[in-house]
Amino acid sequence: MYRDRSLVPTEAVRLAALGGLMEGGRHYDALADEIRFFTARVVGPSLDLLGSSLELLLIEGLAEETGGAGSGSPSREIAITDAGCRTFHQLMAAAVRAPLNDISRLVLLLKLRFLPLQDAETQEEQLDMIADLVRTERARIAELATEYETRPMAEWLAFDIEQADRRLAWLEARMDALALG
Repeated sequence: MYRDRSLVPTEAVRLAALGGLMEGGRHYDALADEIRFFTARVVGPSLDLLGSSLELLLIEGLAEETGGAGSGSPSREIAITDAGCRTFHQLMAAAVRAPLNDISRLVLLLKLRFLPLQDAETQEEQLDMIADLVRTERARIAELATEYETRPMAEWLAFDIEQADRRLAWLEARMDALALG
């Protein structure tokens, strides 16, 4: 993790892997394909996200083989361990770095993807943290738009402000729904 408790790129990939296993056991190769698909669609091709092999999760005891083909086979089934569950929750508790860059966006989307895997209180904390991030981003963009209000870029930044407002409304609605149970 970085000093601000946000995830480095390899930890984002680890969150994707452990979150996938939290949803249920998977074939090793299917999980690897899913992670590549998700990260490539969010960030695009990136050497930072090649990360370590899923094999490392097995070596560290965060995942275990549960069946399928023999050891070392890409079609073997793997599942998360108790240690893997704890690590997943630690990674989910990490901060999201502002301003939003490609890696921060990946972490944010992973948090939203795996949000239902957490209890209601933790979900609300996550949504509140994301709302704080969006408010910070919105303020930064609004200040920039005000400073350059006579330039065409201010109109472009207005789109970003509108999007931030829509995201905040969505986050507030989700938090309200959680509060109602």
